[in-house]
Amino acid sequence: MGLETIVKTKRASAGCFRRLLCAGLCLAATASIGANELFVFEPAFDPAQLAARGVTMAVREGALDIKGTVPAADSGVVFPLPEKARDLSRFRFVEADLENTGDKPLRFTFWALSGNGWGGVSSFTPDGGPAAGRETLAPGQRGTFKIDLHTRYPGKDVYTPATNPASVRCLELVVGDSRVVPSLRVRSLRATGEAPGEPPDVSRRVLVPDITRDPPGPGRRVYRQLPGWEKTSVTHVLTLPREWQPGGKYPVIVEYTGNVFYHKFCHSTGYTDQGTMAYGLARGEKFIALNLPFISADGQREQIDGWGDIAKAADYCVAAVREVGEKFGGDAGAVFFVGFSRGEYAANYLALRDDRIAALWRAFVGTNPGRPWKPADGAGWNKVGLGWDERAARMQGRPWFAAPANLGAHVHVDVEYLEDRPSTVATRRWLLDLLAAPADSRRP
Repeated sequence: MGLETIVKTKRASAGCFRRLLCAGLCLAATASIGANELFVFEPAFDPAQLAARGVTMAVREGALDIKGTVPAADSGVVFPLPEKARDLSRFRFVEADLENTGDKPLRFTFWALSGNGWGGVSSFTPDGGPAAGRETLAPGQRGTFKIDLHTRYPGKDVYTPATNPASVRCLELVVGDSRVVPSLRVRSLRATGEAPGEPPDVSRRVLVPDITRDPPGPGRRVYRQLPGWEKTSVTHVLTLPREWQPGGKYPVIVEYTGNVFYHKFCHSTGYTDQGTMAYGLARGEKFIALNLPFISADGQREQIDGWGDIAKAADYCVAAVREVGEKFGGDAGAVFFVGFSRGEYAANYLALRDDRIAALWRAFVGTNPGRPWKPADGAGWNKVGLGWDERAARMQGRPWFAAPANLGAHVHVDVEYLEDRPSTVATRRWLLDLLAAPADSRRP
């Protein structure tokens, strides 16, 4: 179950596979019943079918060689599955046969991802402890790593699997390490094992729509760029409710994502478009959802790690909320803040940074950004504790709400509002109660 590491000295014969071509990707099924080779790295295989970040790829000797260009925290390769091959629900595992071809230890995570708000699952094992899912191969070592497609978050208020085994959009190897330039060989990616008897019930899961580059419209999640940012890659995500009409007035939920972080169940890219909390609270109804970016020091891109230029992020936030009010009917008296991990810290560090941005908020979802900072916590993550109490004073009695998601020990994910667990129901009820309050009670 979970991770199995086997040191090998000899590769299985290529003659044991029968090959087929499916939607431009080389796929094959092994002769053994219940196993399915997902990619065959033969000479005809084109690595351009894959998506690489910070690495180069080449097919050699029936395997895929991956080499890093520079040390980076988010280097990796995405292996997209064609639509007809995404249903892996009859299998229990996806396995990766990997070899470290470098001269330093290789640290990585291996993922099965379904998209649409599913958080994904790595080669995590329930008995692996806090470090589970972060794998290591010694120089020259070869090992097999397993993802349990049917695993769940271990908490008591969990209704669905961590990913949808009937719709696996892609596999991903994240080989980013800020200390090491990776060098590895992928010898096999395959689905194995018999699935549990009962198919997973995914009916209680809220699916987050894909983001498009269409014009904004009712029910759409779209990329959007503010005027003045056209020469940069900085964008945000706008979701209008399904009942949206010009001239209407709609409350707004603003969301900020976590830091780039790959660990266990936490597949956090650090990018704005990964955020699911605002949509999980809104469900595509009543609220406008805004997923906003942190911005790099040079103002040219999103900042996926740390704060970047927090003043630029604050300016962008104020401008985005203003635009939503002017063009899409966003209610300036009903703007709510929510964030995951780094984004939750940003409720204080960004959202209460000065009087101008603090004036935007009706209330906060998550831990109280106006609480006193504990001296025992020191400077905090990325020095968030410095100036905390000064910023906290701008809370000025604004309400906040937090309910434990009960997803389980060491589970750090942003999908907590995509099931109607007790914490989700309580949080949505609190939001609606605030909106129903008399207008003169909405401001502190």
